[in-house]
Amino acid sequence: MSSKIEQILFIEPPHELKFKGPFTEPVQTIMSLKNPSEKKVAFKIKTTAPKRYCVRPNCGELGPKEKAEISVILQPFDYDANERNKHKFLVQTVVIDPAADYGEDGKAFQWRDVDEGRIMDSKLKCSFEMPTVEQLLESKNIHDDTTAVLETNTETELQKATTEVKELREEETILRQENMKLKEELLQLQYELKNQQSQKRSVGGSQHLDMQNRNANITLMVGLAIVVALLGIIAGKYVF
Repeated sequence: MSSKIEQILFIEPPHELKFKGPFTEPVQTIMSLKNPSEKKVAFKIKTTAPKRYCVRPNCGELGPKEKAEISVILQPFDYDANERNKHKFLVQTVVIDPAADYGEDGKAFQWRDVDEGRIMDSKLKCSFEMPTVEQLLESKNIHDDTTAVLETNTETELQKATTEVKELREEETILRQENMKLKEELLQLQYELKNQQSQKRSVGGSQHLDMQNRNANITLMVGLAIVVALLGIIAGKYVF
């Protein structure tokens, strides 16, 4: 479909999307859309190889002066130099007429009702670039260095964690020993307290018996004194 109206959006890159291999993993590039006008613009993006690409978002609306970044992800594939310029993208845009282009709900833009004469087209081709041997080696070195750093950090963290666990176990052992010692001291105190109470009860009993014996002796002595006194009175009567 040929362009009928000059494209209103600024598209970056304007003509070509570049994807840098190797293509054994998904490869992403960014397409930027900017609306320089004072009008609201709708856009949608198509590709000649829809199964090869993931485009997010692949459609939308841009208000005045708004900008959108489109993520274009190329899925992994077996690289073929003959295929590198075959894929193309088409960016279609249209200036929205609020009265005519929205549905009955007044929110959803309806592309199917837009007259083709109002649609602006921009085509972009795709290029696949395989890295040089030097770039691959550099990338591998960076990867290896990063892996080495991560492994070193992981080993350091593991050693640190092992040391902390060892220290915690030692502290736990010390606390257990102190706990046992405190329990033994508590049992000893309880035993001594019981002995003291038993001794007090024993001493109290002995003191009670002593008091009883003293009282008995006093009573006996008083009784003897009374008897002696009576005998003396009786004896005095008979003498005089």
